Amino acid sequence: MGKTYTSRLPDDMVKEIERIAQIEKLDKSSVIRRLLNRAIPEWKLEYALKLYQNGEISIGKAAELSSISIWEFMEKLSQYKIPLNYSLEDLESDLKLVKDL
Repeated sequence: MGKTYTSRLPDDMVKEIERIAQIEKLDKSSVIRRLLNRAIPEWKLEYALKLYQNGEISIGKAAELSSISIWEFMEKLSQYKIPLNYSLEDLESDLKLVKDL
């Protein structure tokens, strides 16, 4: 099944979880799992975008870190208005590689 984690939450967060549980007719644990299932991929994407934007990782590594395809990651770059880390030298190298094929 998985591991159990215990955490102290602020009262306002507990109230929101209880409210969601009531609306969705779920137990609180299910609500927390659903929220984490949304938050973790979002965090991974934001982290990968930051590393990519800072030039710390390649687009392939960023996509892998985000658990999405390179094409999806490129779409996210566009949505967040982050330019590709692709220089003129990269283009020339790629064109030479294609020409040699």
